[in-house]
Amino acid sequence: MKLDRLLSELNEQQRAAVTTEQAHCLVLAGAGCGKTKTIISRAAYLIAQGLPAKNIQILTFTRRAAAEIITRVEQHLGDSAQGLRASTFHTFCISLLRRHSKALGLGAFTVIDRDDQVMMFRLLRGKGKDNKLPKAAQLCDIYSFARNTRCKLSEAIEKLLPDDDTDKADIAEVMKEYEARKRRSGFLDYDDILAIVATHLHQSPAFLASVAQQHQVFLVDEMQDTNPLQWALLEPFVGRSQIFCVGDDAQSIYGFRGADFENIHRFQSHVPDATIYKLEKNYRSTQQILDVSNWLLEQSEIKYNKSLVAVRTTQSTPQFNLFTNEFEEANWVAQDIYHRYHDNNTAWNEHMVLVRSAYAARHIERAFVAMSIPYQFIGGAKLLESAHVKDVLSMLRVVVNCKDDIAWMRFLTLWNGIGDVGASKIALQMNKYEHLTQCCDELALSVSKIPADAIDGLRQLANLTTQVKKSIVVAVEILTGQLEEKYQQDWSKRQKDFKLVEQLASQHQDLAQFLEEYVLEPISIADVQQAHIEDIVTLTTIHSAKGLEENVCYVPHLSVGFYPHARAQGNFDAVEEERRVLYVALTRARNELILTKHESVSWSYDLTDDQGRHVSGYFFNDFPRELVDLTVYQRSSIADSVQKAPANAVKKISFDLDLD
Repeated sequence: MKLDRLLSELNEQQRAAVTTEQAHCLVLAGAGCGKTKTIISRAAYLIAQGLPAKNIQILTFTRRAAAEIITRVEQHLGDSAQGLRASTFHTFCISLLRRHSKALGLGAFTVIDRDDQVMMFRLLRGKGKDNKLPKAAQLCDIYSFARNTRCKLSEAIEKLLPDDDTDKADIAEVMKEYEARKRRSGFLDYDDILAIVATHLHQSPAFLASVAQQHQVFLVDEMQDTNPLQWALLEPFVGRSQIFCVGDDAQSIYGFRGADFENIHRFQSHVPDATIYKLEKNYRSTQQILDVSNWLLEQSEIKYNKSLVAVRTTQSTPQFNLFTNEFEEANWVAQDIYHRYHDNNTAWNEHMVLVRSAYAARHIERAFVAMSIPYQFIGGAKLLESAHVKDVLSMLRVVVNCKDDIAWMRFLTLWNGIGDVGASKIALQMNKYEHLTQCCDELALSVSKIPADAIDGLRQLANLTTQVKKSIVVAVEILTGQLEEKYQQDWSKRQKDFKLVEQLASQHQDLAQFLEEYVLEPISIADVQQAHIEDIVTLTTIHSAKGLEENVCYVPHLSVGFYPHARAQGNFDAVEEERRVLYVALTRARNELILTKHESVSWSYDLTDDQGRHVSGYFFNDFPRELVDLTVYQRSSIADSVQKAPANAVKKISFDLDLD
């Protein structure tokens, strides 16, 4: 039996969790300890025990993870797994909103993204030299943080803008107007999608009973990344449906989005009859790599109560290489990968470089380009969030919802002679109509600056809502002249992106569903562009690296002011999240872990906060040198640029460094 074979592949800890008869469980799974395999096995086990696959809902945080789980369960169980659902929290909630729209009192709605939100806040806050309100992006952050953490607006303001002296009542007025504007236009933002469902689950017994009957089991992946609003979605099902959560508190790195790793620590108080299981056998890394990551957690005052043990017996001591500046550091990383590929016949795709941000990757990208190293960057620009793509999508959005005044404004301002004020007036006029044909008639009569063929194009698109790829092609043809003028400096580069959008669109048969899916979870340009290229180096932000692993991993910039980041200094919670960010990076490596740092400063003062807690100023102040092979490099001329440096320009001058 396939299930028996699957269960035989589990270790004792995993098998205990997978086969438990307890209704509610939390599995604390360390990095590389088979978290995904445990969820897959639990789903397969329940189905084999007779639970219909359609009654199991798996909740995770990415489309990629959801697809992987479904595929792997189907590989084990075949047809009996048909109907199993795996989705992100937002996709799960949007399906409920669509399915129960009448019961929830919803009419037609459009999901708006952060860019749309910022535009609305920009209009609502107004302009002027004397305007003391926070910037539109800050208002958006405050709003979203308050809703996701379920705290008061005043608390969110104090948390995100502690030094701001703006009258909180003025900010509250902007928030009220934002809510009113959304209702008038039929908009739902990311937070509405979760909040509306959570509210009705708590307040409507009939709705809760209906959803619980259909979803008898919830399998929740990455529990450490849930925020209070997401927990509010799960809480009503305690005692009605089984809740099986898997997570690692040491990998909670999304506090800036409102994620609360205490959801794991408080699980038994939230769910008194829950059983806790722990997975500590690591199948990914060597013990020497784990010794570094275990040491990092042990320095924290937070008790993670885990020490990962490698199943593998392979030996590989991590490297720690120090450089004078970031140019040398980036050049060395590129050279090392280059020589591994050419001299050791190591594939490009066996290497991964983990950085804090797209900005932090700039020197490494430059070095890769200079040495013709093929790579993909994960965590960069999202394809459907690019300005030129959003311009085209604005035309398609008004086809789907003719009351979408944000989309109307974007579409209208593409045409010469229509500015923000004029576009706003026309958009309000469009809001009065129920059908796109009425809007087109109004445009033809009163807006002479929009060509007749563009208005005819809107009418044509209204008949193409089930031909998504063709809709993209038609919209691009209509707008090419305007876009070429708007983006004349780099139009040839931007133009290529529309082929990638067509590639995505070809997988869909409904225009509204296509727009909604990629608003809920934007896809990066690299994900589409590099999908057909297998042998490339992965350069990724750490926040985009969850679920990734590679044979050789480089973690650069381990310098003072980077880990923890300077902006976190003195803040215990912020510094500890920085520690978890680094832990995620360290635990991506299978065979080799290569750490690098630059700058001459090697230590920083630690602090004690007002609660008496130790706050680290630099994670490597007391790093045990015996855990790594430590090497110092120096360039003869630190002014050399990375492009000009020959492969042999870096010389080893010492093998030791006093970190005390």
